[in-house]
Amino acid sequence: MNAELDMLQTTSEYRGRSAYGVYRAQQVLSASPEDLVLMVYDHVIASCRAKDKKKASAGIATLIDALDLDQGEIAVGLFRLYRYTIDKVWEGKFDDVLSVMRPLRETWASAMKSRGGATAPPAASVVAGGPERMGASAAR
Repeated sequence: MNAELDMLQTTSEYRGRSAYGVYRAQQVLSASPEDLVLMVYDHVIASCRAKDKKKASAGIATLIDALDLDQGEIAVGLFRLYRYTIDKVWEGKFDDVLSVMRPLRETWASAMKSRGGATAPPAASVVAGGPERMGASAAR
């Protein structure tokens, strides 16, 4: 009986979503960890353009959550950049955030492209903790 109720609830939630919402959920669920990082960068950039402090800071927090600080200087450097940007978001200095996030996003996209997009860029393990970790963070 509980399984039937769960199935009914899931189905009704699925039906209640817009076509775009369903498409976007499928896109996130089927993305690689590297693609998810790119999506989060895009989310942060769009949120900064919209001057949405809550969404921008949530996106940056997702990037911070995905870092593997045991990987060394690169991860620590990214952590410092992300902390700087989250502080700037709360100060309302979205242009400062964009000046950091756009180059990071482009570098990440270039690294993915140079590797054919099918495999992780050299520093992917620094940022992407794995599909289950990024999937959970990105879905928030």
